[in-house]
Amino acid sequence: MPGGNVDTAETSDRRHWHVDKSVSVGHILTTLLIAVSAFSWGSAVDQRVASNAQAIQYLSESINDTNSRFDTYRSDIRQDLRDINAKLDRIIESQGQ
Repeated sequence: MPGGNVDTAETSDRRHWHVDKSVSVGHILTTLLIAVSAFSWGSAVDQRVASNAQAIQYLSESINDTNSRFDTYRSDIRQDLRDINAKLDRIIESQGQ
């Protein structure tokens, strides 16, 4: 049975690693699909980063504006308290005389 030995030799040869010099259309399409997907993902990430940067800028400006208004209100309240204190001092002095 020489045919049986040939099948065994082919089977043992197929179990070992081999490199084929040809490139199939499936490999090319798969590689292109992966490249397009990676580019699309990168573009989406870039858009999200830009959107987040814009939101951070807006929040920073809003915080600065709020702090500025708070400082103005605080100084106004301090001045009002000084005025009230001065008026109370005058009332107390006028009643004491």
